[in-house]
Amino acid sequence: MNVDLVRTRSDAPPREDAHQHGADADRLVEERLWVELILEGDVNLFRRLVERYQGSVRGVILRLVGSPADTDDLAQQAFLRAFQALGDFKTELRFSSWLLRIAVNAAKDHLKSKKRGESSLSSEPTPDEAVFAGHIEDPEDASLSAERRAEVHAALSQLPWKYREVLVLKSVEELPYEEIQRILELPLTTLKIRVVRAREMLRKLLEDKR
Repeated sequence: MNVDLVRTRSDAPPREDAHQHGADADRLVEERLWVELILEGDVNLFRRLVERYQGSVRGVILRLVGSPADTDDLAQQAFLRAFQALGDFKTELRFSSWLLRIAVNAAKDHLKSKKRGESSLSSEPTPDEAVFAGHIEDPEDASLSAERRAEVHAALSQLPWKYREVLVLKSVEELPYEEIQRILELPLTTLKIRVVRAREMLRKLLEDKR
């Protein structure tokens, strides 16, 4: 039995919120310094930002476009766009939020240019009233069968874009709503409504496969 599961309230470990907040603040300061130094000419520092966020960028793009063959190219394109636009980065923002916004837009532009998902980018199906509040399956979860991963990828690709993007960020990448709000620049209430509707749509799509 995992000892963590049987700890009493008296011997529970202290909360790490303060430590995590401090580490997050340190990272923000560090990244703002890197951006300033890159803009001053130390372009090699950008490699550190790539190494830090390449997993997140690639994961978001893969789940949005559903094509491993396109993901690497789009991830590189997102980092290139970020590098070229670095002068426009506002240091009061989170670099991660700004970068993921670029990655989401790169995926969206790709789907438009390929004429894929055009109906899902503009269509607005009305979900049933039932609410599915559970966590969706991660299409890259190693515990899932190859067939099931393919089903989840296919179901995600059928969602209208505005539901797909928020569901990927919230339920797959597990980002907090505050971070998603910074990425998509939408009201918090709108994001929460879209997540609920997206989960229900995805659940029905996956049920139809069974």
